[in-house]
Amino acid sequence: MKKKILAVFTCFNRKEKTLSCVTGLIKGNSGVDLYFIAVDDGSTDGTAEALEQIESVTVLHGAGELYYTGGMREGMKYAKRQELSYDYVLLFNDDVEFYPEVIEKMADRISYGKNQVLVGATCGSDGKLSYGGAKKKSHFRPSFEIVMSKDTKVFCDTFNANCVLIPWEIFYKVPVMDAHYRHSLGDFAYGLTLGRLGYEMETVDFFVGVCDDNPVDGTWRDPKVSRKKRIQMKESPKGLPAKEWFYFIKSYFGVTSACIFTVLPYVKILLGRPT
Repeated sequence: MKKKILAVFTCFNRKEKTLSCVTGLIKGNSGVDLYFIAVDDGSTDGTAEALEQIESVTVLHGAGELYYTGGMREGMKYAKRQELSYDYVLLFNDDVEFYPEVIEKMADRISYGKNQVLVGATCGSDGKLSYGGAKKKSHFRPSFEIVMSKDTKVFCDTFNANCVLIPWEIFYKVPVMDAHYRHSLGDFAYGLTLGRLGYEMETVDFFVGVCDDNPVDGTWRDPKVSRKKRIQMKESPKGLPAKEWFYFIKSYFGVTSACIFTVLPYVKILLGRPT
């Protein structure tokens, strides 16, 4: 019998890329039954309408204010309300160019019924690791190293949710992504919460697809941008708002770390340094 996987993702105004990703996953993983919950955050390019033409896709509609974490949170809440049960839940990003059969491969490898989550790794166009599992580099400083398994298994503390396979029983028990986050940090916080609850997160030893790192140029991290503009972009939903950053650090690294590392980005911006 084929394993049933419920895949949850968000999308906004990149119709061709979104459709290519979803149809590629379906055609490339015929050995499993894939069902999708797509949270479209008010696309104006026909993304939602096109997804609604695919039988296995359920589309939820936002008004442009959900962003990534908000969209994933709504999709995850909807998934938990399903009357059907599944073998796994797949959290993924629609900007990944998935290789054929990788979801089947992950589903075959994961230890069903055990307290384990499997994290997929992506490479950039240069063939180097871009997203995957993340290990804490310090218990005090909010710094992480992106990792994947190689000759030996590698377990991680959290993850980028570009491709994460979670047994249904675990997904159903664990709270959805934290409502304190709008865009970034939601997947990292979700992974850290999984770890706190005692679930192992193993990284795969192969690339599931291609996904380039987000560029720094023109963002709040770019020292070539004016200080005023950098601060404005940092505090926007897609930046690193101080309130959300403080809450994240306090939750997983403590109050002292939160006080120090919430202020540090502003110091670097005022000094004209990259962050």
